[in-house]
Amino acid sequence: MLGIVLQKGDDKLLGTLVLQKCKEFKVYLPENDPAEADYDAQLQIRHGNWQDVEEALVCLLEPGALPDPDFVKSILRTARRHPDFDVYHVNVSGEKAFPRKAGPKKVFTLSILGNTAAPLSSFVFRRDKLREKAVYEADGDLETLPTVLNCARERPVRNVWLQELSWTPAAPSANPAAQEEAIRARIDLFRWTESFFGDDDYPLSVGDQLELFAGEVAKLYPSYTVEELKEIMNSFQVSQGTVRKLRASSALSSALKQRQKGMQ
Repeated sequence: MLGIVLQKGDDKLLGTLVLQKCKEFKVYLPENDPAEADYDAQLQIRHGNWQDVEEALVCLLEPGALPDPDFVKSILRTARRHPDFDVYHVNVSGEKAFPRKAGPKKVFTLSILGNTAAPLSSFVFRRDKLREKAVYEADGDLETLPTVLNCARERPVRNVWLQELSWTPAAPSANPAAQEEAIRARIDLFRWTESFFGDDDYPLSVGDQLELFAGEVAKLYPSYTVEELKEIMNSFQVSQGTVRKLRASSALSSALKQRQKGMQ
């Protein structure tokens, strides 16, 4: 059985779940969600979040995710044929497909370097592994990439072959404060990946790593001074040491030139 967790009772999303060919799933909604009355007769509805899921597998479908009628059937078929995995992945329509098996480094490069959309909704977790290895944001929500990498440290992510998920991401906020928060969150993500992989096992070379990090830090300009940006850049593990600090400074200077050029 699969536990499908929704943040709220979205009619479009609940309608796709009613149409699932395989009925071996339960839907978890927040208590007192008004949509429950409309779908209680058609779906097995429970109250709670992912931590309350009773089923062995859990999927968190966010607003913007629309599964087709074979979604549940394909996931359960893959999990039964390949039970020795803790994380499964459904390809997002229109995005580069994951390989059949993808270890943490491959998931990282696809998500970060390949700009492949891999939202939380595209992953299915073993409930017990998720409870053990989940990584949280400050507000208590799950952090997608850190949670996936943490849960897939021992075994790679198994792709659900020939199945896709329709995904429409939320529009970027036009609020400057929200934009800055998103950049800071990305910087925090890079710091987390440094701790996860370690300096000797990072998926990128030192040069590529510095270039990636500097490109994100430079996005804080001109809200932050150059000295403040240098301080942020020097806080990364990859920037430690005399030679690396020089390389970090050079990478940031190049990124700032590109930033300033794009602002003209």
